[in-house]
Amino acid sequence: MKLYFLGLGACAAKIIFAPQHAGRWPHIEELARTSLYGPSDCEPGLALTGPSWMSIYTGQPAAVHGVTDPWGRPVHGSRAFRSVREPFIWDILNRAGLTCGLVTLPLVFPAYPIDGFMIAGSPSPRLSVSGNIAVPADFPKEDSQAIREAKPIPGPGVARRDEIPLEATLALLQAAELKKAALVPELLRQHPVDCLFVQYACLARVGHALNDDARRGQGYDPRHALETYDWFDSELLPRALEIEADALVVTSELGWRNLARRGEHDPQGVFMARGAEIAQGLRIACRNIDVLPTVLDILGLPPSRVAGRSVLVRQGELDQANQQLAGLGYI
Repeated sequence: MKLYFLGLGACAAKIIFAPQHAGRWPHIEELARTSLYGPSDCEPGLALTGPSWMSIYTGQPAAVHGVTDPWGRPVHGSRAFRSVREPFIWDILNRAGLTCGLVTLPLVFPAYPIDGFMIAGSPSPRLSVSGNIAVPADFPKEDSQAIREAKPIPGPGVARRDEIPLEATLALLQAAELKKAALVPELLRQHPVDCLFVQYACLARVGHALNDDARRGQGYDPRHALETYDWFDSELLPRALEIEADALVVTSELGWRNLARRGEHDPQGVFMARGAEIAQGLRIACRNIDVLPTVLDILGLPPSRVAGRSVLVRQGELDQANQQLAGLGYI
């Protein structure tokens, strides 16, 4: 496989790269050490799921792709997924002769036929699949689906306090993520592709679950968010990284920050790229619109007409620059 694109909902640069957490998450640190890595910025004022993921998919700002609603709904002048006129990254790769598989990318609903397969992502109301693959009927349409189905709906005879506790909510979330991680290798056996796109939302969903708890008067404890990063690093990330490819790209649409009584989106997500010729351990600055042109650059494809730019640095370029600096006595 040529490319493995791993989306991590709300993975926060200000958390995983924070000096006070050094040594806490060894798998994340090893990934950064062997990758080109750094924060990935949203557009100013648009630290929202819908606009930011769509900028990643198209390489364009919201003013061009037209998605401004947080969940990509066609409301208040926002476009929805199927009304975006800019080509998506998997469409560009298909045109270049590369097959693609998509697994629960946010806002990608409904699934439509591509050269490969597609499983729609949140906020899909039902399982939506294209391509010659077999997907279990109970496969979560989105990572919060199991949570919603397990919780009683507040109404006559059902009070807010009757909902399942936070710990059970997080357990359901983790189970749904591990179920997805187990399915992905099976999908690849059924339908091998050149480029695989998979998204996990646990780092985003934990923050929203904590906010829900706070609104019910339970308080907001950011330790649960950090403990989810612990679980992600020890349990989910190693499984997710078992997928082999010539190049790995990891990104998030935004980050998360913990305030005194609640959490909220942070405009700084993450970007990492790893491969045989990609510079290792070099920290860079990236924007969400730069992800698409960087992927094309990694794959050796011509640049598309997008607003972003490639941030790729090859190891040979880094070695040459270091040699020049050493010759000048700087290092």
